Amino acid sequence: MCTRYPLSAVFLAFVAAVVTGCLPSSCSRVESRSLMSADSVSRAYAETLPVDTLIITGSILGSDSLMLEYPRTVDFGPDGLLWVSDTQNHILFAFADDLSLTHRIDVARHPYPYLAGFSGDTLLAFSPESMDIVKIFSGSVVSSVDMPGDGPAEGALQYAAGADERLYYKVLAKDFAGYIAEMDLEGNILRRFDLPLPYWRHAGLLRFWGDSLISLSGFRPVIDVISDSSGVDSLSLFGFDSPMLARSRQFLIGDTSSPPLLTASAAAAGNLLFVLNMRPGWLRVDVYNRRGRLQHILTEPLPEFNQEYYPTDIAVRRMDEDTFELAVSVVEPESRIDRFRWRRH
Repeated sequence: MCTRYPLSAVFLAFVAAVVTGCLPSSCSRVESRSLMSADSVSRAYAETLPVDTLIITGSILGSDSLMLEYPRTVDFGPDGLLWVSDTQNHILFAFADDLSLTHRIDVARHPYPYLAGFSGDTLLAFSPESMDIVKIFSGSVVSSVDMPGDGPAEGALQYAAGADERLYYKVLAKDFAGYIAEMDLEGNILRRFDLPLPYWRHAGLLRFWGDSLISLSGFRPVIDVISDSSGVDSLSLFGFDSPMLARSRQFLIGDTSSPPLLTASAAAAGNLLFVLNMRPGWLRVDVYNRRGRLQHILTEPLPEFNQEYYPTDIAVRRMDEDTFELAVSVVEPESRIDRFRWRRH
């Protein structure tokens, strides 16, 4: 989530807003375990699928020389480089397949950078503080595009994405009619899509899935899909299961004050959507098809319990018909980027 606050407040607001409620390791054991009917059906279906194990291919760890402190977003570029944004130090990194550092770009004039995508060979990064998307070519910032400024002055959640000739900006806030704006590369608004209240249902990153823009939600297993033909459609992720679904029901019926985080991010590759399913201690990735139906459940090798484990983002690229490479940014218990390979059977 992107908010307009100084650094310390951004970090605290992010933690407070995203790590809401409790994680499975800390919930009260006397809480109700009842589920919404749709969640109960999804759980039953998920339990019929086997769990596949990812192959880890390497990790990039933060160090004094690297200055990787809060890797918030990750993305594979068209040239195969893995890009990482650090919202603590306002730095963009790029790494080759052998994990070597190829670029280190200071964007302190555009603080708290979130990777927003690529327009050809140009990297796009969004700053919620300066409210613009910067264009980076050959390792240097070449220009920036201002985002619409009609959102709340404080407390706004902001997200952005860009590809080819289009930019997208999403803004949400409590008691504010949120929206997604589609713009050209100069920032001129072409279309606007309203996002009905409550705002928390739409809180999540913007990503691309083929020709469609998808608007993620961290607090319910539903995504909004925006296409040229049909506007905004909601797609439920059938088969999503989480230890936090019972607490999600409690929030929906008014028995608790805040929704729990179910997923931090998702990324598409081909016809598949890879969703980070938040678990205490280990990585779990759920893979869905275009209809939103769960196809595969992936986990890291030898998962172990650690309630401080916290991934923030996922990037995926397709290597061949059935082979995929995944990158996951992690901020707890240490700052790092884990890389995995998965072959679909």
